[in-house]
Amino acid sequence: MTDWGHLPVCVFDGGWNLPLWAAIEQGFFEQRGLAIDLTLTPSSRAMMQGFAEGRYPLILVSADNVVAFQQNLAEVPVDGEPDAVIVLGGDAGFLSLVAGPGLLTLDDLRGRVLAVDAPDTGFALVLYELLGRAGQPRSSLRIESQGSTEQRYQSLLAGRCAATLLRTPYELLAAQQGCRVLARSADVLAHYQGTVGATRQAWAEQHPRELKAFLQAYRQGLAWCRRQPAAACALLQAHVPGLDPALARAAYGLLLDPVHGLSADLAVDRQGMQAVAALRQRYLPAARERQARMTYRADW
Repeated sequence: MTDWGHLPVCVFDGGWNLPLWAAIEQGFFEQRGLAIDLTLTPSSRAMMQGFAEGRYPLILVSADNVVAFQQNLAEVPVDGEPDAVIVLGGDAGFLSLVAGPGLLTLDDLRGRVLAVDAPDTGFALVLYELLGRAGQPRSSLRIESQGSTEQRYQSLLAGRCAATLLRTPYELLAAQQGCRVLARSADVLAHYQGTVGATRQAWAEQHPRELKAFLQAYRQGLAWCRRQPAAACALLQAHVPGLDPALARAAYGLLLDPVHGLSADLAVDRQGMQAVAALRQRYLPAARERQARMTYRADW
């Protein structure tokens, strides 16, 4: 075994990290000479800042954030030519619009605070699409930046927002606390690329063995989760506070769904990427003037 040392990886906290957790705890990275230094980001801004500065050579983030980086419209300006590369297709988002207790319809959200991570990147654009189709244009919405999925979940329970997009398993936890799922991204988007794995072209060219080892171990972690449902459910409970056995099984069913769950072959959904680009064109005037040069690498 070749020891290539520590590899910083930055992610948002949540159940979609199940293959990553499995690969770490089952030793699949270690077997390939990698020690993963995992950072849970509080926000996309913090993640993309570290990505731009080279502190996080690998990130798992929404495809929209990577497109924004390539357009130099991310929250953190990029010095020079952006060179992000998508190396892994993770999921379709697992996005649910969840409202606090007593709010039963999309119309009940009018004039109320809606929480997002960042207003002009990431999954916020899916929120605008969901509400726009219900007759609530972005200009009519009260949007507040309140951080990651886990932070927004806590805000929802504390009443600091009326509704927010939550990702599995947080929508299940919220429903258990009396909240209500009002809509899902799949209701309006037949294809959508949610999480992707991304790196910088320069880093990939300098560290091809490390990148290949990471992807192999991640793929092995995903395969392990499919073969070991009970152990994977226990892993979810270990990493997500408040998740009881029944909710863990429900979350596992969503995460490993053969159609809508984690991508079995880690392939990027090109139609999903087109949907990401279309939302940016629709809701961000600046994005209409900038074409994102996206690079996908599947040969590692």
